[in-house]
Amino acid sequence: MTEGQNARKEEGKPKKRKEQKPYGGKDLGLRFKDKGRDLKETVAYKNGEWMPKSQVTIELGDRGFYLGDAVFDLFRTFDGRPFRIKDHIDRFFRSAQFARLDPGFTPDELTALTLECVERNEQLRSEFGDWSVWFSVTRGLAGWRTLDAKPTFVVYAGEVPFYTFADQYADGASAVITRSRNHTHQSLDPKVKHTSRMHLNLSDLEARDVDPTAWPIMLDMEGNIAEGSGSNVFVVSGSSIKTPSDATILRGVTRDVVIELSDQLGIPLSEEAIQPYDVYTADEVFFTSTPFSVLPVTSVDRREIGDGRPGPIATRLLAAFSELAGIDIVDQAQRYKDARSDN
Repeated sequence: MTEGQNARKEEGKPKKRKEQKPYGGKDLGLRFKDKGRDLKETVAYKNGEWMPKSQVTIELGDRGFYLGDAVFDLFRTFDGRPFRIKDHIDRFFRSAQFARLDPGFTPDELTALTLECVERNEQLRSEFGDWSVWFSVTRGLAGWRTLDAKPTFVVYAGEVPFYTFADQYADGASAVITRSRNHTHQSLDPKVKHTSRMHLNLSDLEARDVDPTAWPIMLDMEGNIAEGSGSNVFVVSGSSIKTPSDATILRGVTRDVVIELSDQLGIPLSEEAIQPYDVYTADEVFFTSTPFSVLPVTSVDRREIGDGRPGPIATRLLAAFSELAGIDIVDQAQRYKDARSDN
């Protein structure tokens, strides 16, 4: 067969479709085949590349993996809209500065990157309600005492874990004051949002030893109430709110929002030392945290708080938070409490 005949034969064949690169441009998520089934998967970012979240790997020798040498932060969206993103990013950079970690981005660049993460995953949001957008920097791949490695940086969107708290808005959560204490600024300042969180994990386990559904409340080294394992603590006596000062806690962004809302609603609030006595004898107790905003607590150490039902001040604050966020927070949690991702 001549060269011309070969050419004509090739022209008669159907052309192969050009393979599309999955994350070029502004693709907003893809379906991936996994053992014969469709798997919807979110898009994540690592060190300059967008990829399926399941393909993001951390090397065994990364100091963030084997030493917890990393800082992070996260914000959530409400109806797809990022909430208080600047406050979370500012806190992230303070944590990184304290830990002498260089994320490799300016605050404006990181803002743009996290917003891109929200955009790329928008088409999957209807299945999960909203996103928790995480961003973290580790010191990178390096030996035990090597501190000059290239940092590892990741951004990803995960579902808000509605299933962990959705039903507790109506009846209130239970809590346990645990044996594990919070860090002090004399060791590792709790204002830093780092990944060395074993004390928080232990407090979770200790709370569940008492009550499998309970959330932990940790004390500081002086025996005062500090914080939860990812939440701030508030108590209500009469018509006034008290919350621990930020000396021995992570100053939560949601905590700051609730302080602002209290002022707007004319509810007196003070930041001061709180003892377990103040919790046991309070009219109300509630937590604040990014995923659930405001969560009433109706039992601590199996002791009923107030009349054993969510109180009026927590209820008012949650309603005000919903108005600020532009979404019914409780209703959304109920609608999406059964939503889970595959990755």
